[in-house]
Amino acid sequence: MTKVARQLWDGIIEYHHDDVPADLRAFNAFGKSVVLWFQHSRELYRSSCYLMEDRERKWNEITHLLQAPIALMLGAYAIETLLKMVIVGDHCDKHGIVLDSRNAKDFLPATHNLVELVKKANLRVNNVDRKLLNDLSRYSYWAGRYPIPLGFAGYAGPAITEAVPPPPTEVPKQHPTWPRFIVLYQKLHALAVRKTLKGHGIILRPKQ
Repeated sequence: MTKVARQLWDGIIEYHHDDVPADLRAFNAFGKSVVLWFQHSRELYRSSCYLMEDRERKWNEITHLLQAPIALMLGAYAIETLLKMVIVGDHCDKHGIVLDSRNAKDFLPATHNLVELVKKANLRVNNVDRKLLNDLSRYSYWAGRYPIPLGFAGYAGPAITEAVPPPPTEVPKQHPTWPRFIVLYQKLHALAVRKTLKGHGIILRPKQ
């Protein structure tokens, strides 16, 4: 097999097997780039913050109830991609960046369960963090996307009913999970950067 060193994006992605099919090479090169997983996570985080905090919106029952679960869905995806970045990095450290993976499941767990993912990423979290990760997992599974989950067990109604609108004279209240999500994402962000992105000059604190 002919091997030719190539480089993309200032060292972010590298590959060496010149005779690997282009689509397979791209799938592996981009899929195993921890920097791309990291940047995708930060964009999901930024988008969730934009939806909840950064744009001016009129308070009414419909917009607030719809925005909160969708913002938390994006937030859950932001955490998921951050944890999968760490898992990809660990996989590549152990096996090298080889170009023969034909499915993402070859190097990534096929789950949205954030408790399972933080365990596989081997990041140090406490019981409070794990409980919140478990709560956030349902937004990536269904609560931010659909009015019902795949099964009925434990279902108490659509996620849009969770935030209770205040009386007209009060300042709008945040969804109770939102500020805790922000704290947790920033914690996981710092842990993931220190473990996986050593030497990449990444800013520790995510920008909103």
